[in-house]
Amino acid sequence: MADRARRIGCLYVPDLSLAALLRAEPGIEGLAVVVTDGNDARSAVVACSPEAFEAGVTPGMTAGRAAGLHPETIVRPLSRAQVRSARAALRDVARSFSPRLAEEPGSEVCLDLGGLGQLFPSEEKLGWALVEAAARAGLAIRVGIASSRLVAVLAARCARTGQGTGEVRVVAPGEERAFLAPLPVELLPAAADLQAALRRFGIERLSQLAELPSRGLGRRLGSAGLRLWRLARGEDPRPLAFEKSPELFVEETDIGHAVFDLESVMFFLRRVYERLRERLLMRGMTGRGLFLRLDLDPSGRDERFVGLASSTCCAETWLSVTRQSLEQQPPRAGVVGVRVEVEPVPRRHAQLDLFTPTGPSPAGLDDTIARLIALSGDEQVGSPRAVDSHVPGAFGLVPFGDGSRASSASEGEAGGQPLLRAVRPPVKVEVTESRGRPLRLFSDRFRGRVMQLAGPWRLEGGWWLARRINRDYYEVELSDGGIYRLYLDRDRRNWFIDGICG
Repeated sequence: MADRARRIGCLYVPDLSLAALLRAEPGIEGLAVVVTDGNDARSAVVACSPEAFEAGVTPGMTAGRAAGLHPETIVRPLSRAQVRSARAALRDVARSFSPRLAEEPGSEVCLDLGGLGQLFPSEEKLGWALVEAAARAGLAIRVGIASSRLVAVLAARCARTGQGTGEVRVVAPGEERAFLAPLPVELLPAAADLQAALRRFGIERLSQLAELPSRGLGRRLGSAGLRLWRLARGEDPRPLAFEKSPELFVEETDIGHAVFDLESVMFFLRRVYERLRERLLMRGMTGRGLFLRLDLDPSGRDERFVGLASSTCCAETWLSVTRQSLEQQPPRAGVVGVRVEVEPVPRRHAQLDLFTPTGPSPAGLDDTIARLIALSGDEQVGSPRAVDSHVPGAFGLVPFGDGSRASSASEGEAGGQPLLRAVRPPVKVEVTESRGRPLRLFSDRFRGRVMQLAGPWRLEGGWWLARRINRDYYEVELSDGGIYRLYLDRDRRNWFIDGICG
């Protein structure tokens, strides 16, 4: 696909309210589904699925009548929260391809396709890539590609639905007038009085409007009429701007009724988290924390921040940490709505090396660490660091990635000092003693006669603890040739090996 001076793509979602519902409840796709503007039988139908339309349901009829036309009709009230989330997902799809975009008044987003010519063999292939990206975000879209915003929007609206996922319509440069000619003037963005004036003049098609002389049209309809005349000729100079809004990844849903048990709340949160995960992956981001808001019945909110010790894009990890938070502090009333915002951070990427094997993915490592922390707690996972203590082998844990650095084995070897490898936990051994000094050791792992002995070094401390420290340390060489660190717990008269030299 050769780059052209100006090529615009439009992503269009037909029946956004229905698409938002199917995105939130994918299990009802393919059924007779009706979206209404209220909760009672007199509410008006605002959108319906093709299956409901085939049964005779049309927008504008009451919900009660629509339900009577098909015995298995699913009626759902319009959820503005779901619509907002669907719009945000559509914008994320566009931003994953281009930073220059603009939202149209309807359910369309336009984006600048400049610079994508080296990535796709044709504009049609690019259009289908947009369709596939939207499908991963849970949206079935139509794509229009043209040289101006209006032509791209109309191309997307006029595309016919294909095999379930969408359709792509490409208007080649120079063919804008031919494409616009048969379309009705009602498709142009104009006020009702201006549309009425065009009908009085007998103008029904865009070709008729484009053929009118601009001077006479300007005298009769003013600047607004001239603007429509230019649009009918395919001239739309409106620019696309760089998206300057902050990165917000928010998903909302209305439950429709109050749920009180934790499992039901987690069921709805799982759907929300899975949709957020797809949006983050699409943008190359990951989550560092979750801002959770639960709308309560009949009023009020439960707001909390669910922190993640390591950034992750794993929905299962988010669910585990959220479950812990809700178990520790349950909502004070039934939940009727859910809103989740992810604190995004860029995903880490590894620099490949030609001469070393490929290591684990940084993103996968972050997910694993986050899941371990969710399962075992913050204090059980981290990087070991030496602490200020007289106890041999004492250490603490610090979170991964804090920038601190421990002494490596190679540094110890470079100093000419033998390495002591800690045995965790210390291995209890049976010891034959003579005058309090060890002569022979017995255990499943270690056994032998003491050939050389150094010590003891007595260590006492921690008198303020429930279990104080009162030990005698030795370094012993056994008949098997190994050198070990051995200590006696003097309070309990138990012997342990807690280190191996070499």
